[in-house]
Amino acid sequence: PDEILIDRVVGRRTDPETGRIYHLTFDPPPPEVAERCTQRSDDTAEKCVVRLKAFHEHLGAILDKYKDITVEVDGTRPKMEVFADIQKALA
Repeated sequence: PDEILIDRVVGRRTDPETGRIYHLTFDPPPPEVAERCTQRSDDTAEKCVVRLKAFHEHLGAILDKYKDITVEVDGTRPKMEVFADIQKALA
């Protein structure tokens, strides 16, 4: 769902020294790193909504092109379950 994607984007932070990406909710940076972390200028809810609108407008054409090899995976589940489904689809 779009709301989950927006939450993921808005909470994303990058450590400029290491390049590591954190998420304020799902993978917060340690206290000694948190203060130097930055947010990309386009990681706002407003800009994410614009990107999602374009995504939805073009998704149909992409799905039509790859319909024979596309596998749907529910990415809202725990990451190890999602990973297992992806591995199974690629096997």
